Amino acid sequence: MSQAQNTSIIHYNLSIPEPHTHYVKVEMEIFCPNKKDVSLSMPVWTPGSYLVREFSKSVERFEATASGKPLTVSKSKKNTWSVSKGKAERIKVTYWVYAFEFSVRTSFVDADQALLNPSSICMLVQGMENTAGTLGINLPGNYTKISTALPKNKEGYFLFSHYDELADSPIQLGNHEEWSFDVRGVPHKVAMVGIHNADKTRLLKDLKTVCETMTDIVGVHPCKEYLFIVQNVEAGGGGLEHLNSTVVVMSRLNWKDESKYKSFLGLCAHEYFHLWNVKRIRPVELGPFNYHEENYTEQLWVAEGVTSYYDELAMLRAGFVKPAQFLATLESYVNDLENRPGSKIQTLAQSSHDAWIKEYRPNENSKNTAISYYAKGLVVAALLDAKISSSSNGKKNLDDLMKLLWNRFYIEKKRGFSPAEFESAASEVAGTDLKPFFDKHVRSLETPDYQGVFSDVGLTVNIKTEKRHVSGMTTAQENGKTIVKFTENGTPAWNSGVNVNDELIAINGFRINNDADELFKKLSYPESSKLMVSRGGIVKELDFRFSLTGRFALSLGFEKDKTTPALVKWLGKIN
Repeated sequence: MSQAQNTSIIHYNLSIPEPHTHYVKVEMEIFCPNKKDVSLSMPVWTPGSYLVREFSKSVERFEATASGKPLTVSKSKKNTWSVSKGKAERIKVTYWVYAFEFSVRTSFVDADQALLNPSSICMLVQGMENTAGTLGINLPGNYTKISTALPKNKEGYFLFSHYDELADSPIQLGNHEEWSFDVRGVPHKVAMVGIHNADKTRLLKDLKTVCETMTDIVGVHPCKEYLFIVQNVEAGGGGLEHLNSTVVVMSRLNWKDESKYKSFLGLCAHEYFHLWNVKRIRPVELGPFNYHEENYTEQLWVAEGVTSYYDELAMLRAGFVKPAQFLATLESYVNDLENRPGSKIQTLAQSSHDAWIKEYRPNENSKNTAISYYAKGLVVAALLDAKISSSSNGKKNLDDLMKLLWNRFYIEKKRGFSPAEFESAASEVAGTDLKPFFDKHVRSLETPDYQGVFSDVGLTVNIKTEKRHVSGMTTAQENGKTIVKFTENGTPAWNSGVNVNDELIAINGFRINNDADELFKKLSYPESSKLMVSRGGIVKELDFRFSLTGRFALSLGFEKDKTTPALVKWLGKIN
């Protein structure tokens, strides 16, 4: 053990002796003279992804020693190991983690690279969560590079001030490229992992624009440096925010597709804005974290919905989309929300609280019974931004609320905010009591006040109910069969008894080839027809009755040659 490790109260050493086997060996040196027993726990979840993932399931060969002699170890809970150390002042713990689940939330090791999320690799020492420590990494022979936002000391060890910081600092190992740029004097790095067809010059220029746009919202950058870990994969997407970094996923050959490229920039804007909203400006329940169980809050719509709104708004502010395109995107979110049956079942606050059992565990009926706090949170954030702008006669907007929350809670109080404190701050910025706004839009099932809020800010608003022929079935082709994946409550499919997992065979004797809706159209949407299905291997004939289904339709527009101060404050210059 080096002198640097001797001076650390907690030291981790990670090694990957055989990357192709997908195992990480973890060695911990713990200085604990005042403890008789030491308990170590693997988190059951990772911050930012609200699902119990049971990382301890991948732990093997846990053992502990003191001065080379084995200590007694017992497993007291599903994710906790207890070590009886006697009078030993320093103990060594060794265990192995199987890491072969690729996602932004988990850890993955193969012959080419390792993406390590410490919350799924590094155990915490109970009672020592606020203790600073060091981390060493032994690269396997075929890896050459380490990318992480953790700072380094002169001995080459990575430093963390407490477990939360370690858990929130992903580590990329391998032979990836590393690019750099600055934002407001803060060094930024991009770890480009895997084969890709990205234009480096364009990507760095556009990322810089995105980062500057998000920084301008609060006006203060919280980092000494920042890291993007970009995983280039065959297919997929998504991202996860961290304290001073993010992991984002992009299909490796989609960089030349303009639509997918802009979607990636929007994803980066989202994860980057979490530097402020969630990582520092946060609901009071989200930190310090309890890694042993769910951390419930009714404010995930603030954490994620407001951030989702800002990533769309950032594309407008940065010049990547036009004002009319921004309104079209907002219309799409509103119409999708209002035409989802779950919007009449689950409130926004309930959606946030139940994320642990619903958002990350959807089933075939979820759209009928639940909403996404991302999607409705975005809609409510847009309404709130417009409401603040109109109530303040164009003097304030949502940016001013974020600045107030930053200063009052992150800087002054050094804690998160309660729902009442968030709503009080919003009212303060708007200059009017917004409790009725939050009662309606966050805690009730009422249809949001689109007409009132958006017209007050200076938009033209048209809302109508469109009667359409829709079957209410979503299908997919599986092994040459048309399989029902979803039936929408209140539609002909639901009312006629079509089940998820039914194989659709024919309508009135005409064969279905994953084109049921098109076939119904060709048959002029018969009021009554015979739908042949196979259910559990048994052929059935259903009496399928068509009727017109009402669809909520909102459209927004700008009045020609007319803008209000509130509209300019909300969306900027629209010409």
